[in-house]
Amino acid sequence: MPEYPEVERIPSDLEELLDRFFAVSRQDLDRMRNALHVRDFETLVRLGHTARGTGSGYGFKGMGRIGHEIELAALNRDPEALEQHVDSLARYLDTVRVELDG
Repeated sequence: MPEYPEVERIPSDLEELLDRFFAVSRQDLDRMRNALHVRDFETLVRLGHTARGTGSGYGFKGMGRIGHEIELAALNRDPEALEQHVDSLARYLDTVRVELDG
């Protein structure tokens, strides 16, 4: 389990996109919580996959790892693991520190 806060080095050319990135990520986190509440595992697979791809694409490796764990737990229909990973994503989004590269 990683220590919080994690520090992620993000390309400086993505700086202007970060506010939107975090806003959308938090909306997706809310969707994950709602999907978990009603045991909508298909939505959780999709949202985990999205978090994995967009997190990794922006350079947020920690988010990519957590998204992958959410995706796998949803495929396994494991609500306890999903709850842990969704909570991890919330902590990550609340505490991650961004350092700009370049």
